[in-house]
Parts: sequence; C-alpha cells; structure tokens
Amino acid sequence: MASNAHAAEESHGSPLGPKQYIQITIGLGIITAVELAVSYAGLATAVFVPILIILSGVKFAVVVALFMHLRFESRLFTQMFLFGLVLASAILISLLAVFWNDPSDALGGGELPPLEGHGAAHQLFLGAPDQL
Repeated sequence: MASNAHAAEESHGSPLGPKQYIQITIGLGIITAVELAVSYAGLATAVFVPILIILSGVKFAVVVALFMHLRFESRLFTQMFLFGLVLASAILISLLAVFWNDPSDALGGGELPPLEGHGAAHQLFLGAPDQL
C-alpha cells in the first residue's frame, strides 16, 4: 500500500524529502540573518531598502516554489503568484517613491501637531498631556 502511494507521488513530480526541507530552511534562515545584518549595518536608506526588497523577493520565491509545492503544480498557479508578487512590489515601490522625502515625516525630525481634544483615548495611547 505504501509503495503504491509512493509510486503515485513520483508520477506527479517528486516532492522534496525531509533533507531538502531542512536545507531550504537553513537557506531561508541565512537569508533572514543577512536581512538583519543589512538593516543594522547603518547603510544609507537608498542602499539597504533595495537590498531588503530583493532578499524578500527571493524568500517569497523559495517558499512559494518549494514549501507550497508550486514548482510541481500547473503553470497557471505560478503565474498567479508571480502576478501577486509583481503587484505587491509595484505598490511598495510606488509608496516608497511617493513618501521617500516627505517633509511631514514624523520620524525624519519633523514634529507632530499637538493632539488636543482627544480626551481619554489620547491619554491611553500617548500618555497624559503633561508627559508629552
């Protein structure tokens, strides 16, 4: 019975075994470590953002192709996932382009306008007004 299931599995394309999954997991861990190293390296934003986008795309491709077995499925599924990746990347890059040098950026040194009239919600999330 087990040999019939194994033979049927091989006819659809040989899925990966435990050894390959462990290798893929180690590879994804290494990519994640590189992403963390890049983000803490103190590189200019114009350098580390594209690096992180590329590494994220590689991890997406590996997970979708191998862990989700898309490599062994119909080409239509591959095209659907690639469309999603391209669309999400285009939206991300567009938003980065729009807000890259936004002068109202609170993290870029500009100050937020005072929040007045928000009562308890203001105190709950941002502290009492005298602590600001």
